[in-house]
Amino acid sequence: MERYLVISSDTHAGPPAEVFRDYMDPDFRETYDQALAAQAEARKDIRNQSGLTVRFGKPRAKEITAPFLESERVKSEGQHGAWDPVVREREMDRDGVAAEIIFPIPQEPGAAPPFGAAIVAHSTTSLRGDTPYDKQYAGARAYNRWLADMCSHDPDRHGGAIICPMHDIEAALTEIRRARESGVSGGLLLPVVGWATTEVESMYYHPRFEPVWELCEELDLPLLTHPLVSGIDHGDFGSKYAMESAEVFSPAHRPLWFLLLSGVFERHPKLTLTITEAGGSWMPNMMFRFDDIYVNKKGQELRETISRKPSEVWAEHGFIGASPPGGRLEVEQRDQIGVGNIIWGSDYPHFEGTWPYVRERMKAMFAGVPEDETRLLVGTEAERDRVEEGFRGQDEPPSG
Repeated sequence: MERYLVISSDTHAGPPAEVFRDYMDPDFRETYDQALAAQAEARKDIRNQSGLTVRFGKPRAKEITAPFLESERVKSEGQHGAWDPVVREREMDRDGVAAEIIFPIPQEPGAAPPFGAAIVAHSTTSLRGDTPYDKQYAGARAYNRWLADMCSHDPDRHGGAIICPMHDIEAALTEIRRARESGVSGGLLLPVVGWATTEVESMYYHPRFEPVWELCEELDLPLLTHPLVSGIDHGDFGSKYAMESAEVFSPAHRPLWFLLLSGVFERHPKLTLTITEAGGSWMPNMMFRFDDIYVNKKGQELRETISRKPSEVWAEHGFIGASPPGGRLEVEQRDQIGVGNIIWGSDYPHFEGTWPYVRERMKAMFAGVPEDETRLLVGTEAERDRVEEGFRGQDEPPSG
């Protein structure tokens, strides 16, 4: 049977704090050490009985963690692929994953390297901020340097997502170009525009971002979003974690209408946007609403901005990175979202992702899907040239 080309639109990697320090600009290392010591002191009581860091300060039930912890691949430290490229490629081979897009990850929740990727990539683009901008840029440069080294182990398989603050556009342009030239080719991860952000200058429809879109088009860098925070601290009212979970995905959606409805994709026809791990079942209704605005009399302004219906622009420029907790929902709505606009993701090495049961989860996700559509969903033909011809793809259809 012909093998499937499988590409993951959603994986994560990042260095341990002590390794991250080595990639930091020398002038920031003393400040980094001080921040790391303070962070370690604050984290003393956040571990559960299994030795795994408690996520969001809430222990997971043992019946949930047991299948994960009892896996031989977890016991053999397969999670270390989050920073070890040799282990990472071993796990990719076992899963039959040919290539991937890599997003940042804190090595332990609540223990991300100070002013590192978690702050830079997932903070709001607000012109205000708790972390000084010089530290944010230093953290971005350090992570991108480390990521370039990680991807260089096999550039055909690893496409890293460049991170960069957007407060200073000139500084951002310099770092995006430097990172791309160093070998980080997966795309530009747009910082989250949280609900607490109110400055118009922080919204991606603002003209100040135009040089960023021009550069990404020039460098053939897709735009990427990925959720983590809503940007609002709900305090102790109700269930804080549930509140955050209810709102965490929407900020990752916002760049779509900022870019689409302001004509960015028309001005930059080579640009694409992939919305990763933020669901996709919302997309058909959103496009219906946008198209309805476009065709009625209230849509004259929009028709002067874009020359086609929003759904037609989406079909050419937009993608959904379908990974947990959704995935099957997107597959069931593939005709409405667009079969060619959905890209499977494993979310390796996150607990809530598919690893270490990737093949089993894929079979469930694609059960009953025609083979030709499955091939589009797990790895498009357009990406085949980026993968070495000798790679052994999955010899078993994910649809089972």
